[in-house]
Amino acid sequence: MRVLHFAPRVCWPLDTGAKLRNYHLARVLAARAGVTLLAFDHGETRPAELENPYEQVLTVERSPGYTLAKILRGAMGRTPLPLLNYTTQPMKRTLAQTLRAEHFDVIQIESIHLMGYLRTIRTARGRGRGRPLVVCDWHNIESELMQRYSEREPSLPRRIYAQKTARQLRALERRAMRDFDAHVVVSERDRERLLQLDPASSISVIENGVDSAHYSDDAIEAAHAAWLNESLAERDRAGANGNSASRRQNRIVFVGSMDYHANIDGVVEFAREVWPALHALHEQLVFTIVGRDPADEVRALASLPGIEVTGTVADVRPYYREALAAIVPLRVGGGSRLKILEAMAAGVPVVSTTLGAEGLQVSHEQDILIADTNDQLREAVATMAENEAVGRRLREGGRALVSSRYDWLRVGESLLKIYEELLAARPRGKN
Repeated sequence: MRVLHFAPRVCWPLDTGAKLRNYHLARVLAARAGVTLLAFDHGETRPAELENPYEQVLTVERSPGYTLAKILRGAMGRTPLPLLNYTTQPMKRTLAQTLRAEHFDVIQIESIHLMGYLRTIRTARGRGRGRPLVVCDWHNIESELMQRYSEREPSLPRRIYAQKTARQLRALERRAMRDFDAHVVVSERDRERLLQLDPASSISVIENGVDSAHYSDDAIEAAHAAWLNESLAERDRAGANGNSASRRQNRIVFVGSMDYHANIDGVVEFAREVWPALHALHEQLVFTIVGRDPADEVRALASLPGIEVTGTVADVRPYYREALAAIVPLRVGGGSRLKILEAMAAGVPVVSTTLGAEGLQVSHEQDILIADTNDQLREAVATMAENEAVGRRLREGGRALVSSRYDWLRVGESLLKIYEELLAARPRGKN
């Protein structure tokens, strides 16, 4: 089997949920299929230690997004701005050339942001046994994501624009149900949402996952030791004897891309509305915000007592090693939260809003604490600081859940099985 992964961005560095999903699914598929990546590139360099699961990687430089011309086209036309940002002539040419030169059994398009290329795919005259199966991987229900954003956006012009974009995306999603051969979503909830648009569509659930081995105790301890050795003088975390093993785990961590509006919204509200009272009660706690490209309002939080903002880090595992709990205080967003799965795999108890854990098969007080109001979030984190038995139960429950359901190997093998079933069900010689 030969598979083309067509993505909005190359999947390195592994610093977003979408990149992690794309990379790890390709890594598992590559054991039994030839996988090619075609994606936009901003000049990112693949780290030498990162395995390359692809037979070949084809990239096209992306033109600037959110230009005034595109914003106006999005406001005045029917095509939503996210689609305009990812539809370019150079990519159309590269895609057409690739399909003429190579035969693929499956083309998986990562999100409807790339729907503008469907005509190119359908009209390409490539080598092989007929046209490929075209699958859309829905990382999020984009219209829902945009609608939620609009409901919390304080700027009236931005709110109006977001509401229009949400309507455009809904229309696009209805069309997508007809135009793709099959669909993959990250949760049963998202599947039910899409089936409302077209009950006859082929929609399969391929949940997000985690590389459990990467977050094993041994791997975390090794990463933590290397981190301490690298900058022990600046951090002074280990104490006079240089031994970090006895240091109390007192971080409350948030891990995520800090240029993403949903993460910004959640972290800022938690820091300003929940953290002050919590820190006054437990002065030993530190709220650590870990993630790339923090927005200005996130950087400003570092001026508050007991809060630090790391920016981009090479490895999040040392922060998990020192974490009492991971907080996911999201109030907008969509999809399924890889940050929760990573924390669970690392043995870190998770406190999350209902929306933050949306799409995951978690159980309150068994493998996670669900808290939706600011008072509930404060009480849940305080419980973690005061009750070791609760933390122990959540650590054990979270790791058990991840190993039984969410390891990438299990998830990737399910996707390969879906490909095989879809291809076997197609009429012979279908073009």
